[in-house]
Amino acid sequence: MTKSRPDILAAVSFGATKSSHPTQADFDDLMDIVDYLKETPEKGHRIFANNKEDQTLQFICHVDASYLLHPDSKGHTGYSIGIRDGGTFFNRSAKQSLVSTSSTHAEFRAIFTLVKDLLFIIYLCYEIDVRLDLPAIIFEDNSAVVTITNDETAYMKKCKHFMMLINYVREQVELGLINVTKVEGTENDADALTKKIRDSSFPKMINRMLGWADLIEKNLLSEVDKKPDESTAPGRVDSTPIARDVVLATSANNSSAESPGVYSSGLGTSGVT
Repeated sequence: MTKSRPDILAAVSFGATKSSHPTQADFDDLMDIVDYLKETPEKGHRIFANNKEDQTLQFICHVDASYLLHPDSKGHTGYSIGIRDGGTFFNRSAKQSLVSTSSTHAEFRAIFTLVKDLLFIIYLCYEIDVRLDLPAIIFEDNSAVVTITNDETAYMKKCKHFMMLINYVREQVELGLINVTKVEGTENDADALTKKIRDSSFPKMINRMLGWADLIEKNLLSEVDKKPDESTAPGRVDSTPIARDVVLATSANNSSAESPGVYSSGLGTSGVT
């Protein structure tokens, strides 16, 4: 189920950690996942095909980690791998196996795991002669991680205990296979795989992850195009690009606040404790 519905991946992952000695509250949290699925039967994972022989593929990844999230002080890793303008095709949300000593340490564990999976896909594409546009882009919202990845001297004294992770990631950067780029936390879709998000940012992240963002935008544009063109018509909407962007932004905000794709109770928006 989580392969076709990555929007519940984090909730299921958190629920799985309570399989030993669960409480009634844990059971209620799992039932919230069921209720959410009933409320959003139209959701599904859209995976896009590359139908153009001369088109190269570029992998776009989002990665995040939550520090000290679990009762045993272990963190949580979440990341997605997708194609530019094509949604995602692989998502992961999992408890980290070891205790991290800082948020930067936890984030590097997450990137290290992502890069291993990503390299497997890159080498597989080489084997079957799929043309790639490298480097693959990895979006990360931790500024220290981005700095360490691109500057060998940064924070080295504080990071000696996980230098292996840093050197492994840096090696792939130097080979031109990946590029770690800073992104604002509100735009990091992997947040939905590591945290409980209870605001309007959840549907936006999930729609991009599921591959629905372009379809929603097209539907909003079609609604704009249906508006009357007469200058004297009440509520007339100008069809210029600027006006269309304004309507899109307004409609997106309204749909985020009242979207049927977000179940308002229990599950909240992606996590179960």
